[in-house]
Amino acid sequence: MGEFEQAKPIIEYIKKVYPEIAIIVTFFSPSGFEHQKNYQYADLILYLPFDTIKNSRKFISVVQPNIAIFVRYELWLNFLYELKKKCIPTCLVCATKPFRLSNFFLYKIFLRYSYNLFSVIISSSEFDYEYFEKLKLKSRLELNYDTRFDRVNQKLHAPQNLPFSKKDFSNHFVLVAGSIWDKDIKIITDTLRKIGSEISFKVIYVPHEPEETRLQMIEKFDSNTIRLSKLLSINSNNAQWMHILTKNNIIVDSVGLLLDLYKIGDVAYVGGGFNRGVHSVIEPIGWGIPVICGGNISNSVEAIQMRDSGILKIVENSEDFELYLKELYFNKVYYENLRNMTKEYFNKRIGSTEKIVSQILKVLEKQQINSFRGNYF
Repeated sequence: MGEFEQAKPIIEYIKKVYPEIAIIVTFFSPSGFEHQKNYQYADLILYLPFDTIKNSRKFISVVQPNIAIFVRYELWLNFLYELKKKCIPTCLVCATKPFRLSNFFLYKIFLRYSYNLFSVIISSSEFDYEYFEKLKLKSRLELNYDTRFDRVNQKLHAPQNLPFSKKDFSNHFVLVAGSIWDKDIKIITDTLRKIGSEISFKVIYVPHEPEETRLQMIEKFDSNTIRLSKLLSINSNNAQWMHILTKNNIIVDSVGLLLDLYKIGDVAYVGGGFNRGVHSVIEPIGWGIPVICGGNISNSVEAIQMRDSGILKIVENSEDFELYLKELYFNKVYYENLRNMTKEYFNKRIGSTEKIVSQILKVLEKQQINSFRGNYF
């Protein structure tokens, strides 16, 4: 799912400029395929077969692509080897340094071999570019930014489909807690109990997965909540609806709303920083709001850069969280300066899609493909 969100701006840009290009999208996991099987900009959406020699040969001989695009971490060695053997160009876009075992000697040898199968590697940041450069690859290496900035920017200008808006919470300081896990929930609810009497808070809880056990955990630690599904069952023209909305924190028990919800927030807490790694910090900064998360950010280049730039705050416990929220709420000058810095960071990274498509087309030109009509991509 995450990799496909990075691919979407590229696919949609190509379809807009070159609608005659046929595009096949492949997924390996059901989580991606089932959510995106009706994606309108792809001509065909398939499962990618297991990465075996036999499967890769058969699949490529049937599809006969002019070019194959891989995203971020994707390394399907038999497919890559077969594509290279058939002189079909390959691009790795939004290429990111692997965050596990990337400096282990034997794994580095494997990575060097794998990355050398690509025709061109387009990195997603200066940090990643330096990593690939140190591997001394034979593949051509290009520097660019992550297409997720463009994807978020597209959504910022799209119609919002929410049952409430920012003005409904005009008297509250709104915290949107996105992709949160159990430890995140505990820190947020502990902090809320401490400072709820000082600050008129509204919290919108968005669990990483809206599992019943996690929803119940939020309700246990914060009894002043209502599930979004229940809120939606009440007629919004009913006076009771607005009373419930303003008096309760909201638990989002569905998926697909998080990016739109960040628009309502005054501050964002991004979960995962106390688990395997922080989730996307790009989405909230599109709305120019400060971001807070736990300390495990080694999996996110953007989070590291934002921390170093002073626009992302790392908290270790509820005490850290409490102090920082108070600073954001009571120090208006600091808060506005932080918002401006956040917007500047985001805006600087918009426009990568067009550059990546340009690089892809250059690869095709080198193959002397002068007509795309009827060919697969």
